[in-house]
Amino acid sequence: MIGPLKRLTQRLLIGALGFDDYLFFVAQARIATIRTFRYEADFLYFLNMVPNDGVILDIGANIGVTAYFLAATKPGSRVHAFEPGPENFRSLTRVVAQHTLANVTVHECGLGRQAAALPMIMPVIGGIKRHALCQVDDGHSEYKEGIRFQIKIETLDDVPELKTRTDVHAIKIDVEEFEAEVLKGGMELIRRCRPLIFCEIWKPENRNEIRAMFEGERYRMYGYEHGMLKPAGSGLKNFTGNFFIIPDECPLPQ
Repeated sequence: MIGPLKRLTQRLLIGALGFDDYLFFVAQARIATIRTFRYEADFLYFLNMVPNDGVILDIGANIGVTAYFLAATKPGSRVHAFEPGPENFRSLTRVVAQHTLANVTVHECGLGRQAAALPMIMPVIGGIKRHALCQVDDGHSEYKEGIRFQIKIETLDDVPELKTRTDVHAIKIDVEEFEAEVLKGGMELIRRCRPLIFCEIWKPENRNEIRAMFEGERYRMYGYEHGMLKPAGSGLKNFTGNFFIIPDECPLPQ
């Protein structure tokens, strides 16, 4: 939950800067604070596991923070960043340009099980547009108040630049409860490339569905706690919402 002081600060910044410049300001501030304080511990753990070559996918790139870290710390890789929300996408492209991230390719679309045009909602909570909580508005969204717009959905298996690649080494997914749909549209690529996957999955039913999808695929699911990976379902007490879905042949960090 956002406290009243933070909400007031957000309103003042949005009023002074406009929403697009506010998002870019937030992206730059988060990049600086993560670099300094290293507070996204699970994402940084994932980053350390990713090799510095081949292809990395940032699915749900939002305003560009994770794309920055993937590209800046893995300069030998090509990062494909996918973001369907127009305001978020504009911030993403500005971050890429600001930091001269020549190894990033941006895609203004979402990913799902099939190509489509779908409604999305950016929730408005306490009078503030919540850019990080954009969801596909398919009748099951928990948000009723917000900005609604149409987005383009493609399938991961049909992205032209990736169709013949065998070196997609890592995938980060943060798509607000649409993660199973993303994975269903990308299983050919996953079977071909065997990437490490870092995926936000909050709802238990979504976790169970994704766990079932990877049964027989020689993948293991882990949560992150106290600086280490623990098998999913092993009583994680400080769960961050993010899972590591790791192929059997990938060694765990010691």
